[in-house]
Amino acid sequence: MCKMLKKALSVVCCLLVMLGHRAFAGEPCLSLLPVSPDTLPANLGDRALLSQPALKQAVISAVNQRAGPDSMHTGITAPDSIPFNKLGLSGMNTSAKSAFTQYLESGKSAVGMARMKTMFNDMKDSTKTASYIDNKLRGFYALRNNNPISGRFSLPGKPQNQLKGISWTTAYIDTTAMMSGWWNEGVVQDVVKLGGIPIQINYSTLSGYNYAGPSLNDAHFIQFSFDREAYLSDVNKQLTQNYDLKKYFLEDLDIKSSMKSYASSSLNSLEQEGVKNKINGDQLMYYDTAQLRQSIMGNTFPVTLSPDAVKLLAASKDSNDQDLYKRYQQSEYYRKVLALKGQMGDVREMNQLLGTQKQVDGNIESWMQKDENTSKMGGKLLQMSFLQKMMMNMQSLKAGNVGDSNGLFMSGIAGSFLKDNKAISLLAGNSSELGVQDVGMQSATGKTAYSMQGVSLGKGGTSFSALNANSKAQTNNGFNTAAISRNVFVGSVAEQVSLGSLGTLDVTLSKSSSTYGTSSDAAGVSKSAAGALLDDLWATASVGLALNGSVKEWGMTHKVYVNYSGLGYVNPGAPFASRGTMQYGFYVKRAWKKNKATVSVRTDIRDLATSALTSAKRTSMTYAVDGRYRFTKKVTVGVNLLQSSLREDKTTAYMNRKITFTSQANGKIDGHVFSNSSTLGIQQLNYLPVKTLFLNIGSAQTVVAGPGMAIASVNYSRDLKNAAVYNNILNTEGGYQYTLGKKVSCSSTLIYMNSVDVVEQIGVRQQAAAQLYKRWNVSLSADVRKNLFNSAANYYYGKFNTAMAVQYLIK
Repeated sequence: MCKMLKKALSVVCCLLVMLGHRAFAGEPCLSLLPVSPDTLPANLGDRALLSQPALKQAVISAVNQRAGPDSMHTGITAPDSIPFNKLGLSGMNTSAKSAFTQYLESGKSAVGMARMKTMFNDMKDSTKTASYIDNKLRGFYALRNNNPISGRFSLPGKPQNQLKGISWTTAYIDTTAMMSGWWNEGVVQDVVKLGGIPIQINYSTLSGYNYAGPSLNDAHFIQFSFDREAYLSDVNKQLTQNYDLKKYFLEDLDIKSSMKSYASSSLNSLEQEGVKNKINGDQLMYYDTAQLRQSIMGNTFPVTLSPDAVKLLAASKDSNDQDLYKRYQQSEYYRKVLALKGQMGDVREMNQLLGTQKQVDGNIESWMQKDENTSKMGGKLLQMSFLQKMMMNMQSLKAGNVGDSNGLFMSGIAGSFLKDNKAISLLAGNSSELGVQDVGMQSATGKTAYSMQGVSLGKGGTSFSALNANSKAQTNNGFNTAAISRNVFVGSVAEQVSLGSLGTLDVTLSKSSSTYGTSSDAAGVSKSAAGALLDDLWATASVGLALNGSVKEWGMTHKVYVNYSGLGYVNPGAPFASRGTMQYGFYVKRAWKKNKATVSVRTDIRDLATSALTSAKRTSMTYAVDGRYRFTKKVTVGVNLLQSSLREDKTTAYMNRKITFTSQANGKIDGHVFSNSSTLGIQQLNYLPVKTLFLNIGSAQTVVAGPGMAIASVNYSRDLKNAAVYNNILNTEGGYQYTLGKKVSCSSTLIYMNSVDVVEQIGVRQQAAAQLYKRWNVSLSADVRKNLFNSAANYYYGKFNTAMAVQYLIK
């Protein structure tokens, strides 16, 4: 065992060396949302105004002009509460200072104000203070209304309820294959807002009645979920009502003119007596240090003198002393110019600043069109509680009956959180995969009910996951399952590695371990399986590699993948994940002529081990080719070739081959708009000793006729070898969709169906739907048929099918 473990570890080490220090997990035990940067676009938003005097002065001038005369703001909070000089905002006039003070104090409690003033006065963290003032100054400049009103920057705090709707559907089907003829479904949808956070509530119930008389067990499902899209929309609405985000990013400012004006005014304020070689604003902006020295000092170098020497030279009338004094004045002017240059940045920074502004002008509009982008500013510009800010980064949060993309359905809670390119996902709950129909079909160690807790941590393209699950014998409707007590631990690591022009490599590594106990041995199952994670390495591991890429010049995308899972690998967090499997394949798609023509090729091969003692396996193989060509906007044709097979013990147990031609067309016939979709295919099905050859034809046609629409469809399937039992069938429908009055929409359809040697029917289907009293929606349908021929093999074809649905719309 030790030798096997050493070999396995060496292989893993080699794999990690090949991939670099980054590697990741195969069948993830938790579904983790893709992590993408949630930062602002590259623009002036990350350049503090306090370190850009020209920008700061331009903004202050704008808010001074907007504030107007001082008399307009008499009676407002005295600006002395804010140390404007200390914060570098002394350029504000009294009116602007008063309005800015009110803006800072808006929505803050006495404790919050005291904390803010302490930060200003202590100035221990100058970076934090500068960032705070920079954001507030930008926000104040971007205000749509210059008079801040307390509470207008907050989300509505009062609880709100928005009942979306209530519906009830009752259906009756006389098909003998059904457990019940009558079925009922009730649905309630509601949205509750607590502290401005919307929680969506969905409840549904399903009930039926057995033919023998007693009712079936009712099913009830309820889910509470955080409505992220609605929340971001509310934040964005509140944000855009109060702020012009284009102004926040200084898009409306002429940065070049503002900086030139600042440079010119700053140069004019310098002491220039006796200075000969003066410079202008453009030179200050674009000259480097060497060019500035050459322009101001010429071929001489700056001199440094003591104050006493300067006084003596100024009073001396000697020509040499006067020449030295003028050189000193020129040197002092040069030093002051260098100080201004240091404030504005060097040439590279100047060009970068102006170039970044052009980038902002080009992308801020498209960036603002997405709620998830603009709403990120909510935490900066709105008064939000800690919980409200946290929910800004909550990607999903569900409680109750929860399902995910891995096929896991449980009763519990699950959520994922993303901030600054870092993510965390959590889940806790109970899953039950065992129903009455499964009793006797599961082994003592097979799938059963689990109590699960899981966590996944991610940063960038890397994630680490852990899942702990416990199972024990269950009782369901009087049936006892054969499951024994079990503890399962699954650890996974996943990463996406960039390969440059080749694309990305998704790597997944996952490992499970299990410990068992009996129903009377609680201590046995309490032993954590995590301690045995490295046991039976290959038998209980899952590994996946997938290369994804594209070649834009060719219009081609591709994917190559290989997955492995040991026969002992168990992952309760992904109940449909296969084990004892080696799977590999590829997918290639190529497009021509601006996507008018596309061809794709796909293959998938899967080996499933069927024995732990021998090499017996079951192999499934799938090959597919798809082609499509769009002649015009109205006509498109396509072809599909597919072959899938299943081999076991060197014997082909199943084979499916088919070629299908498709067409789609729309246009006008004699002034009537029409649409047609048709298919023609030949299919070979071989299963065990039966070999068939089917001809499949289908067509659906719609034509606008008068006030309504005529519809017709035909589907025909025929086994040319007469080997099939149920699949020789012809189904045709023709009808008309129309309205009665202004509120009732109807559909009347004639039906003919013939399943050879099973059943032959003619019938009519009538459907009607209406909106009553603005809030009630009622729909009725009835499908009535007459058997022209019937047989004992008719299990799935009823003669009467009716349904009624009632909905009440709250809004």
